[in-house]
Amino acid sequence: MAITKDLSLVAVEIRKWDLETNKIGITSFFVMDNQEKSLEFIVNIMQPPEMVEEFLGKLRYEAELKLKSENGTDEFSINFENETFLRQKVYNYFKRITSELNSTKRKKGQPRMIFTTHMDIYNETQDITFLQQRLQFYVVLNWSRKYYEREEFKKAVEPLRKLIKINPGYGPGYQMLARSLKKIRKYDEAMRYYERYAEVENTTEAWLDLAKSYRKGKVFDKSEAIYNRILADDPKNPEARIGIAQIRYATQDQEYIKLLDEIFKDSPDWTRSWLKEEFNFRIYTNDKMGLSPNQAAKFMGYDKIFDLTQRAFRNEIPSHFNPSRARLSFFKEELENWAQMMNRFNCLPGEVKLYPDRIHAEDAEMDEAEAAPAQNASTNNDSGSKNSTKVEEILTQLRARKAQRLAEASGNPQPRKNQPVNLTHQKPAKPQTVEVEETPAKRKRGRPRKTD
Repeated sequence: MAITKDLSLVAVEIRKWDLETNKIGITSFFVMDNQEKSLEFIVNIMQPPEMVEEFLGKLRYEAELKLKSENGTDEFSINFENETFLRQKVYNYFKRITSELNSTKRKKGQPRMIFTTHMDIYNETQDITFLQQRLQFYVVLNWSRKYYEREEFKKAVEPLRKLIKINPGYGPGYQMLARSLKKIRKYDEAMRYYERYAEVENTTEAWLDLAKSYRKGKVFDKSEAIYNRILADDPKNPEARIGIAQIRYATQDQEYIKLLDEIFKDSPDWTRSWLKEEFNFRIYTNDKMGLSPNQAAKFMGYDKIFDLTQRAFRNEIPSHFNPSRARLSFFKEELENWAQMMNRFNCLPGEVKLYPDRIHAEDAEMDEAEAAPAQNASTNNDSGSKNSTKVEEILTQLRARKAQRLAEASGNPQPRKNQPVNLTHQKPAKPQTVEVEETPAKRKRGRPRKTD
């Protein structure tokens, strides 16, 4: 006799589709035996009622096979919880995606697309307190994970708060909430949830995560205390060892080089990978020389700024990005330290070379470019001996326009370039009066207005 299992569908997500064969790849998230599971299979694009039958049939069949593979040769039968509601929900979803595919509002040349790739069985605005608590947890977990994986961290915060309220012992919920808050710059609140995450999980990974958060928040004493506690139990833990080296670097203690040498002896490949991908070369002092992207490119020997900025955005070179001003900047000392470590541990295929003399050459070129237009403007106007460059001509025009605007604002407009001017002394012309014949105003239509 078959064993009956209840299946509660939580969400459906379309990962891919092929319009030539009219097929879509669907991932289904569901709860069975108090555990969240998922299945992937293909459904044909047909009329919505037919798609519902095929989807539920395949979900039932694949779930039964999964149970059989996990539990031996026993036969199983799947029962969908709230099947009437489930069928209506799935029908509405398939109806929506088929209408998106067959939309006549597409622009010319635009391919057929599915825009609604995710469907929650229970909406976020819906009251789900009627569900069993175990199912409530997985429903809210799905809401949270949907936003978190899409990096929509602001939207993920509230579902994550609900999640840890339903299950205060779920450690990853605190971790996701802490990271989401950190991404939206709520650092103090994020730190509290990092602490709670470490307490609830109580694993080495959780404590390393907390130590890293303290370090990035410049709370170095608490960070180092956690690293030392981990090393007391595991003296060779590479992340704790390099964490202390990172603190020494941030505080400009040259001991960090000695610590990195020791770690490199034990794990050379791991150390190289960490230095390239994880090590933070930021110096937390104001006594450092800022470089523009153009100066940094010259300093590092790049012919094009684009080559430098591409590596910076891939986090291959230490840089600072200000999102509010959309500006990328660099610091000379950080680039020097990065180059030293890359060369010391042979992290890159070739040697990193720096060219500090080119920074000052770049400054001189900029100063000369600023001074040249004014000098050339005067000499060209007087003698016409030398032609201006295109840049100089543009700068001269900009300065002339600015002077014109200032003169007009002060009530003494200056003649524009190439405008004929009579330089002979002229008497001011007498003001002329012009008689204007008054015409009666047109009478407006409608009801006459009362007058006193």
